[in-house]
Amino acid sequence: MSIQSSPEAAAAARFAADTAKHTMTVVHDDGVYRHLVVRDPQHPYYWFELITTPGQLVFSGDGDSFVFRRLTDMFQFFRTGIRRDGSTDINPVYWSEKLTSRRDAARTYSVKLFDEEVTRELETVEEDYPGVGEAWTEHVESGYTTEYEDEARRALDDFQFGESYRARCTKCVWSLEDESRTVARRRMDDHTKEAGEKHVGRVEDLTFTFSNVSEWQLQDFDWWFLWALHGIVHGIARYDRLRSYGLMALATPSQREAGAL
Repeated sequence: MSIQSSPEAAAAARFAADTAKHTMTVVHDDGVYRHLVVRDPQHPYYWFELITTPGQLVFSGDGDSFVFRRLTDMFQFFRTGIRRDGSTDINPVYWSEKLTSRRDAARTYSVKLFDEEVTRELETVEEDYPGVGEAWTEHVESGYTTEYEDEARRALDDFQFGESYRARCTKCVWSLEDESRTVARRRMDDHTKEAGEKHVGRVEDLTFTFSNVSEWQLQDFDWWFLWALHGIVHGIARYDRLRSYGLMALATPSQREAGAL
């Protein structure tokens, strides 16, 4: 997967577009007690705010909120996502481990990951089951959807291809394959009668079905969580620039304006 097509890169591009006209207001700034609001003055969409207290950072805005805990000053923690040239680079895997709010809100079902797992499995068995890929496509199109995890897993559970059963004798080399389990079982019994009671065996199901799918990783980072991480590092970078250039007064609202926020 190319960097350009990664969820992180897509979230970065979307964040940049969504916040192109946003400005920052410093509602409160006292050591590690901070309250920053970032929004478009003309529109209510995709606003967010950062609130820090000792040992905690809260991101809230036009979607789910997230709470992180790691260092006394959480701005210091997230500054690792700001490069020397001013560009930003998020670390969703490590940073999500610092969530103290609902961690499951950071991830969601990914159709892309599902398709990758299915493709990998079918490519592995294609030689033994020619046409299984086309059969899977027809199966899904016959009345399933993979847009939702429950439905995608139902499609997996219901899929069978190349129905076949092998009767195999455990005493000799005799074996037989048939599309019917009942026929294969009957032929096994006939063989036992002809060859003797020691010539018993079992019937193996050779039909392809998806197995071990419960172990598949189908959860990827939710776009809003990635967006929020970009918001955090973007907000901190802008805050740091205001301080370094001595422009905090311009971003600090009057008492009357602060009451309206």
